[in-house]
Amino acid sequence: MSTNHERHMPQEMRASATSPLPNPLGGERRFYDWRGHRVAYVVHGHGDPVVFIHSIHAAAWNAEWRHTVPVLDEHTSYALDLLGFGASDRPPLRYTAQLYLQLIHDFLVDVVGEPALLVGSSLGATYAIAIAADHPRLVRGVVAIGPGGVSRLYNQGGMPFGAIQGTFRTPVVGAALFKALVSRPSIRFFLKDIYAFGLDRDAEQLYWLSANQPNARFAPAAFVGMQLNWDIRERIAQVECPLLIAWGTKASQTPYAEAAQVMRRVPLAELVPFEAGDLPHEEVPHAFNAVLKDFAHRTVAAV
Repeated sequence: MSTNHERHMPQEMRASATSPLPNPLGGERRFYDWRGHRVAYVVHGHGDPVVFIHSIHAAAWNAEWRHTVPVLDEHTSYALDLLGFGASDRPPLRYTAQLYLQLIHDFLVDVVGEPALLVGSSLGATYAIAIAADHPRLVRGVVAIGPGGVSRLYNQGGMPFGAIQGTFRTPVVGAALFKALVSRPSIRFFLKDIYAFGLDRDAEQLYWLSANQPNARFAPAAFVGMQLNWDIRERIAQVECPLLIAWGTKASQTPYAEAAQVMRRVPLAELVPFEAGDLPHEEVPHAFNAVLKDFAHRTVAAV
């Protein structure tokens, strides 16, 4: 029996946890064949390319861009589902930050094919900055939302964290632990922490759907094991393209006070605070989208 919440949801979001994920971004979902795996992404709009890289947690996927991608008609938006998340394949690989950096690099070369504006959230922002530093010809600008890799999430885990990761990968105990982690109450608790002004009406369902897909535990296990962290404390200062740092002043996962540590390393970057939690693009999309559109226009004009 459906709940009252589900009956009031748009039809395209009433999927079961084991059915193909809905596409709340609009546009067209496509697949990139990478190393024998299908990597999902959504394409929307026409114009200079903007590539979106989602944050990383147990329920992460490109749905977090659902209030931004649909309004960027003057750009070609590419919203990735990183391998192991969302509508992408979820093979039982040993996921690492290096794997994702190579995936993003290859996607920019093989699919986008021209310098793009990268927009990333949390570790997605970390990866965007790393790509801009290491492959400047592929990137014309970066919008980094509460990036890790400077004040936190820069150390990769040792043996204790490897043991935790190994436990989550086991077929019985690990599967049971992950099922509890991504239950509706757990996801609701997590989202209430990262949303400063109340849980978005549809967010719980969207994240629950993604987190409860088959083999969903393998990539988050690497995050718990600290294998997805990446140190950009030195590399961020080597970014040559325009860099905008967006930050929610009420963020809990990456508190706004840590923005000062980032800005000390890139004093010429723009810092734009938003009255929001960790996902300003979700909580205050009108304000965030206005800043993004202006920055995107300026990075195109500067080329």
